[in-house]
Amino acid sequence: DPILDISFDSQDGKSLTDSVSPDAPAKLEGENKLVPGKRGSAVLFTGDDAVKTTKGNFGRHEPFSISLWIQIPDSKERAVLFHRSRAWTDAASRGYELLIEDGKLKWSLIHFWPGNAISIKTKTDLPLNQWIHVTATYDGSSRADGLSIYLQGHRSDCEVIRDGLTKQITGGGYDFIDLGERFRDRGFKGGLIDDFQVYAECLTAWEVQNLFGADWYADFHGTNSESEFTKGLFVEHYIHKKSERIQKLKATLREERRKLYELQDKVHEIMVMRELPTRKPAYVLTRGEYNLRADQVEPGTPAALSPFPEDLPRNRLGLARWTVAKDHPLTARVTVNRVWQSIFGRGLVKTSEDFGSQGSRPLYPQVLDALAVRFIESGWNMKDLVKTILMSDTYQQRSVSDRSNMEDDPDNELLARGPRFRLPAEMIRDNALAASGLLDLARGGPPVNPYEMSESFKPAKWSDGSGVYRRSLYTHWRRTGPPPALLAFDAPRRAVCTAKRERTDSPLQALVLLNGIQYVEAARALADRLIRESADDSALIENAFWICLSRAPDDQERAIVNRLLVDQRKEFEASEDRTKEFLQIGRFAANPDIPPPKLASVTVLCQVLMNHDSCVVKR
Repeated sequence: DPILDISFDSQDGKSLTDSVSPDAPAKLEGENKLVPGKRGSAVLFTGDDAVKTTKGNFGRHEPFSISLWIQIPDSKERAVLFHRSRAWTDAASRGYELLIEDGKLKWSLIHFWPGNAISIKTKTDLPLNQWIHVTATYDGSSRADGLSIYLQGHRSDCEVIRDGLTKQITGGGYDFIDLGERFRDRGFKGGLIDDFQVYAECLTAWEVQNLFGADWYADFHGTNSESEFTKGLFVEHYIHKKSERIQKLKATLREERRKLYELQDKVHEIMVMRELPTRKPAYVLTRGEYNLRADQVEPGTPAALSPFPEDLPRNRLGLARWTVAKDHPLTARVTVNRVWQSIFGRGLVKTSEDFGSQGSRPLYPQVLDALAVRFIESGWNMKDLVKTILMSDTYQQRSVSDRSNMEDDPDNELLARGPRFRLPAEMIRDNALAASGLLDLARGGPPVNPYEMSESFKPAKWSDGSGVYRRSLYTHWRRTGPPPALLAFDAPRRAVCTAKRERTDSPLQALVLLNGIQYVEAARALADRLIRESADDSALIENAFWICLSRAPDDQERAIVNRLLVDQRKEFEASEDRTKEFLQIGRFAANPDIPPPKLASVTVLCQVLMNHDSCVVKR
């Protein structure tokens, strides 16, 4: 029995009676109207308005069938007969749909079109201006061979368009079937639909012919080939619908599919490219005009690089293998140069973004080649490459040098001293959080909003819980608008690819370190830790230097910092309101047993050290 049965013969205003659920009628929207149909009345569609039903939310483990009569007024390149989805391209068509495409029927179940879907299409064109009985069935298998289209009671010969459904088809914001129209898609303009029925089972061919209205008595009792075919359909129907053993097995199969699909739905997906079955031809376009084709071109690589091996396929797989081939002149060298740049502040080739004729020559070609060969022979082992560089005498030199060396070689091209450069924006922020003990090292998950997002990208809010303390890697990042606190330290905008960051010095950087919510809060958390772990001010200062600067203070620094502590403590003791306001910045709640003036003064000390040159510059 159907779960939805709309004959369009009973109307109350804009409501169309569903004989199965009279209290949940369908809605006739817009300018659609009822006209004489196949049996009684049918709907004449405008193409811009739908008939909205109240059922049809099937999962991909659930078999179902949909039957209807249609009449097509003209040849249609594309038209929606019915769908259970929110929208076309806007929502990747998630759900299921029956369309007319290029004069043929297309029946699809979709998670994300076209990458994750099953779809079939009839091979013959549909006749015009006559009533056609259509039944679309699905067996719950998530395979294209589980889809069928019946025309005039007979299974139609179909081609497979897509055969890869691995995720749910539900969701997307709309759970019921609409007829004749879809948002930002082409509706069934001028078309007629009659006797629309939905079944929560995969109908057999016998049942489909019964819906069509076949003469069973004549077919079943005849002696011709049609009669033998009909008897075969009846036997198939009896086995599938009347055999208790088959019914139990089908129920078990359905439940096991449900469990399997639930497991598959929990697996996260990423976007990937896929080769077309047949490559589209590409041409040189004269003056860039798409309709002025010149010579046809094939996939290839630049002649200036190593030749493309004849035994490799000319597709993305072949390109990947060519890229990591041992004789490729660039891949290993470019990678080694960028790793060197991240460690030393500049690459062996200064123009790390350009290894071509316009780029700089390597300062030490032999070093670059030796590291590139080692990198390849180690199996592209990045850890081995980094360790090799860090264990070298070149890296382990002191960053400080005499004046004559600095004047003669300001850019350290001779590598006569160790690297010295300001840390990247993300490392400065993460370093402050790590020193304070607030850094959340959790891996994976969605991006998070730090404090400044609530001001810079209204109405965005701070992330809940420990989200504001996660590594900068997980900070929400708009393509043309990096987080302001990172932008101040030369984090690039991601509108274009950046191989080498610029390094600038500006007063704004000091203001961020002294006044930014993230840094003030980190300083207070570090102050709380230092007070709890230190016996007196002398030990506190010692610990603060080791945590922030990785060294002990000299006598002069100790005296300056000690005087700072005393002065700040007096100032905060003199202004209770200022102290309270200062200690409420950020979310971190300090130990209530610590006197507020003491906590505030040590917080200022930590701010000073976090703003110190040795805390933000690598030496």
